[in-house]
Amino acid sequence: MAKAPQAANGPSAGGNPRPDVNFPLLKNGLDYLVDVVDSLATDQGEQVDARTLKYAVLHLQAGVEVLLKARLRREHWSLVFKKPENATRIRLTNGDFESCTTDDAFIRLKQIAGLSLQDKDVAAVKQLARTRNALQHYELTAPAAAIETRAADVLNFLLPFITDHLLPGLDEHQTADVHQTMAVIRAQLRGIESFIKTRMDDLRAQLQLVAATTVVCPECAQQALVLDADLPSCRFCLKHWEDPSEAAAEYAWLILGQSGPAPGDEGDAPVRVCPNCSNETLVMQALTAAAPHQDTILCFACAEVYADTALTSCQDCDNPLPVGSGDLLCPDCTAAAFGRF
Repeated sequence: MAKAPQAANGPSAGGNPRPDVNFPLLKNGLDYLVDVVDSLATDQGEQVDARTLKYAVLHLQAGVEVLLKARLRREHWSLVFKKPENATRIRLTNGDFESCTTDDAFIRLKQIAGLSLQDKDVAAVKQLARTRNALQHYELTAPAAAIETRAADVLNFLLPFITDHLLPGLDEHQTADVHQTMAVIRAQLRGIESFIKTRMDDLRAQLQLVAATTVVCPECAQQALVLDADLPSCRFCLKHWEDPSEAAAEYAWLILGQSGPAPGDEGDAPVRVCPNCSNETLVMQALTAAAPHQDTILCFACAEVYADTALTSCQDCDNPLPVGSGDLLCPDCTAAAFGRF
């Protein structure tokens, strides 16, 4: 049964006022993307039906346009107008204006904002726009796989665009909101087969260069989490960890299925203190892209790789120590021992 209509700002049946419809530019663009990835993500073996694919394309193109204009507005609010010379604050506030086209947005982002945008990404967005126009204004007959690939190409452009050109400069509250929304988007990416293939193909050359320190990302489940003595960062979903120890613990638990021993147990912890950087970030059985079937001792903080024969153990706490150092105790146990005298 349909619900009775309510006034826009009147009380709901529960006595609470209905919230206003409030979608600022950046939030609006990201909301489109949440809907897109939710539509395109499927369980293994399933396929997206034609109607779902149609609306995913419509919403993806809308999201692209909004996000491009969000970056333009940051450069200067008049740039979102079709004719900036006719821009006024009142017309902007009221939404009473014709905005620039996607083509104009790209030109202005390059020539005025100075953004370095690849021709293949611009071409992918233009191709999606043509697909959207056919779907929305006329008719379209095309293989579903081709449509999915076009959408995947645009998603492949948007993730770095958001990270590189929209996140910097946001205040703390806005940054937290974007990170929260991006976590929802990243969670769905692993279910979009066409996107995975497109993005991994795009990343293959650069990932081969760092295969020895690349592992499966616990966020998106792709072998693209790169450790390079900087903060752990996934090249696929662009998730980064401010605390490397959290990345190491999540990897051990979510990817390797390992957790620390229960209190009183004698089992070895899967993540230990690294003798090189002294952080609790040394994963003892990492599986890297270079050696996916062989345990590798790898630090998630300093990216140091150890051979089994290169380490011994502290006599007190069992933390790793370099062979040949002459030390019997790790720094913490040494300090504790001296404190007893």
